[in-house]
Amino acid sequence: MLKRILKLFWQREIITYLIAGVLATLVNLLVFMLLSQVFGPERWYLTNAPAISAALLFAFFTNRWFVFRSKGPVWLEFRRFVGSRILISLLFEYGAMYLFFNLLGIQLEIPVGSLSLSVSKVLTQFLVVAGNYVMSKLFIFRHHAQGQAGSGQNPRQDS
Repeated sequence: MLKRILKLFWQREIITYLIAGVLATLVNLLVFMLLSQVFGPERWYLTNAPAISAALLFAFFTNRWFVFRSKGPVWLEFRRFVGSRILISLLFEYGAMYLFFNLLGIQLEIPVGSLSLSVSKVLTQFLVVAGNYVMSKLFIFRHHAQGQAGSGQNPRQDS
């Protein structure tokens, strides 16, 4: 049983998604921390949108090229990607952030050099990464998995 679980998570796609997700999360957190210095941590709702936007652009290209190795139509995938990320962002980046920061009062900040990092923001990122993977796998880059199933072909090979 443990062997099956390890095999499930020890796949190229899962590992590369986690690497890309960590990097996109770092982009999100860095922009969030920098803007929090300007607007203050209590105005997290203002600093969240630019942080999400920067991470979204970074994540689209890393997911397309590095994780899913997609050769599908760029603009179609981009529209799906943005749509799904807006859904996840509203749900977790804003909904969970409001819950953690405003309702539950988790306003602790961790000093990171001259910046500070909101614990609530970090907690939301775990939800975001999981939600984004599901949306990417099932709705955005799905033709990759369908085209590869049973064909034995590498989707990066050019015809």
